[in-house]
Amino acid sequence: MIRVHDALPELPFRPAAIAWLHAWGMRVDVRDPRSATGGGFWWPDRKLVDLFTTQAEAAIHEIAHAWWHPRRLEGQNAAEMIVATMKLSEESDSRYARAREIAGYYVYGIPSQRDDNSPTGWWMGQLVGQGNDWECYAGLASAVMGDIGKLPPYVRRFYEELFDEPTRG
Repeated sequence: MIRVHDALPELPFRPAAIAWLHAWGMRVDVRDPRSATGGGFWWPDRKLVDLFTTQAEAAIHEIAHAWWHPRRLEGQNAAEMIVATMKLSEESDSRYARAREIAGYYVYGIPSQRDDNSPTGWWMGQLVGQGNDWECYAGLASAVMGDIGKLPPYVRRFYEELFDEPTRG
């Protein structure tokens, strides 16, 4: 566990990963350090993690975006993340139930979630039209709160340099 910003709680990132992100130029700003309601953005052009509050889930999600940003452009990483997300959406091992649920949303959408910008009227997920590997990456990171032991090995490999060793349960 490491503290990424004075206002944030300790988070399950590897110290070497956070050191790399800081050396790369990533900054973390917290708009309201008195609140933990969540939300934020990753601004790649400014290398800025802009957190609305101190919520750990949002911090993990947005810092994962920052980590993935340069890596998604290396080789076939982006495509491999999409393939892994699709495979995870069909995972039968109950140890990975939460990650499977989120991957299923990304692959199949959520018909009960209204989306006025969608041609179907409901949220179609991250993969319809154009694969969104960056949101799949960050979403799975925050879905398991950085505990990569909750991801099967074919997905875990994308996170091993970013997060602490998986917890044993």
